Amino acid sequence: MRIIFVPQFPSELRYQEWWFTEFPKQFRKRGFEVLTLGEDYANMIVHRRSAIDMFSPINQAIELETEQIREYMMLDIRPDDILFVSDISFPGFFCNVLYHKECPKMYAFCHATSMNRFDYFKSLSYSKFPVETSHAFLFDVVFIGSRYHQDKVQEFSDIYWRNTMVTYLPFQPMEAKLSGVAKSIDIMSASRPTPQKVDKELEDYVTEELGVQVQRPMNSNWSQYVWNLNRSKVLLITAHEDTFGYQIADAVTNNCIPIARNSLAYPELLPREYLYDTKEELVMILDQILNRERPIPVPKLLCMEQMNKFYDVICNEMTGEVDHPF
Repeated sequence: MRIIFVPQFPSELRYQEWWFTEFPKQFRKRGFEVLTLGEDYANMIVHRRSAIDMFSPINQAIELETEQIREYMMLDIRPDDILFVSDISFPGFFCNVLYHKECPKMYAFCHATSMNRFDYFKSLSYSKFPVETSHAFLFDVVFIGSRYHQDKVQEFSDIYWRNTMVTYLPFQPMEAKLSGVAKSIDIMSASRPTPQKVDKELEDYVTEELGVQVQRPMNSNWSQYVWNLNRSKVLLITAHEDTFGYQIADAVTNNCIPIARNSLAYPELLPREYLYDTKEELVMILDQILNRERPIPVPKLLCMEQMNKFYDVICNEMTGEVDHPF
């Protein structure tokens, strides 16, 4: 069987950078032939990235997706081909060609949608989410990273989003694997300082109550990021919306205690004692971690088993080795 893989632009220090290479690697390990659309083009344009603080360089992401469309339309589709799209919505051109040229089997991943009030494309959400919905309807299965996000889309329409399956997300393949690293940072934030990702008032309240500054180290590569996680006691997450909570998985696998809101997808990832409802509860949890003589352990992810089986679950679904009850 051949998987035709449609990746996102491999933006630095975002999950799509390593998804670009990790998905094909994991598919090949399971016996598939893999054709990555736009691979050569991405490797060419990645050396002239546009500067952008938060997301993929938009012009180059559109260039890549246009090249992926060109390659797909020139492709001879085999009877056993499987199409796997790593994001159904951004930039959002590729899926439209599937109305004209389908694969025998088609699957996609949806980390989140534009259905949140802090979305980068919020001003276009009146049109963007219906487009995402029409894309979702094309696929045999749309894999989703959390029950929280599945509930959001199915609340809008359990007809057009009926074909969803929660798989959670795979572990990042990069770990520092360091021993004896001095915990020189009490509280770290790795989120970009935007209203969606950081509650600045809450961070200031923590500093005022505990006398501890929330530090936001600059990371220029993945090694530096995991190094900072290893030398931090706590990763504080104050986001009002998130795609899944990858930072929690990053923290847990790199010896750092994540603390997050008791909302969004976070209760699917962390035990209750690592979640807070109020600012007072947050300060109490942080005080226990920072000032307790007996160390509080790094938690295990509640979805640990599912994340370990992530690629097997997806591959089994695509080959029909499981009977999904849609």
